[in-house]
Amino acid sequence: MLSLINRHMDPTVYGDYPAVMKKSIGKRLPSFTAAQSKKLRGSFDFVGVNYYSAFYVKNIDEVNHDKPNWRSDARIEWRSKWSCI
Repeated sequence: MLSLINRHMDPTVYGDYPAVMKKSIGKRLPSFTAAQSKKLRGSFDFVGVNYYSAFYVKNIDEVNHDKPNWRSDARIEWRSKWSCI
């Protein structure tokens, strides 16, 4: 994950995309002029990273109406990868 973040941060850290991105994306990747590259280098004040987790959803055929909740209203059961819910 960190290497992916690093590659996408390269323009604001080094002023240009990494070689691996240039090779894989080719001409579709925008290029920077020398002035743009100089402006980009070190231009960030803060970097935030969002992490997401996966949830697995399963249909519920039978709903217990004695214990209503929003999941049973939607007729779903879900579990996170780490079973924290």
